[in-house]
Amino acid sequence: AERLEVKKRQQEMQRREMFLENQYDKTTELLNRLDVGLPKSDSCHIANRGPESTAWTRSRTYKQALREDENRRLEEMKQEQRRKAELMEFRQKQEEEARTRAHQNEQRRVNNAFLDRLQNKAQANSIYQRGYSGSLDCLSNGTWVS
Repeated sequence: AERLEVKKRQQEMQRREMFLENQYDKTTELLNRLDVGLPKSDSCHIANRGPESTAWTRSRTYKQALREDENRRLEEMKQEQRRKAELMEFRQKQEEEARTRAHQNEQRRVNNAFLDRLQNKAQANSIYQRGYSGSLDCLSNGTWVS
């Protein structure tokens, strides 16, 4: 509804502009003829110059300016969309890197805990094996005997 209202206003403005332009052309032509002394019978014929009239030129210029403005706004919207997409991609990349680092840290923690348990077992075995010359047997009370 707003667009139709704007369009109606624009058409009315164009009609008024054409009317004023025609009046201006007629007045200018009349003044020129009075100055030159030409007959006044052709004044109406010259007022309707066709598509090259100033109102037509202004109308085309105005429409072209509107198109350029619309194209500029569309280009700005596209650039804004590109910036948003790049920002979202950057954030997703950062989140993925953070998840990867967290996963690697968890793997290191688990591996280090495993290695610590292995090292503790190896140390415990080496304590009992110093000076060992036979087999170690575990008694029922939990003490080792050689």
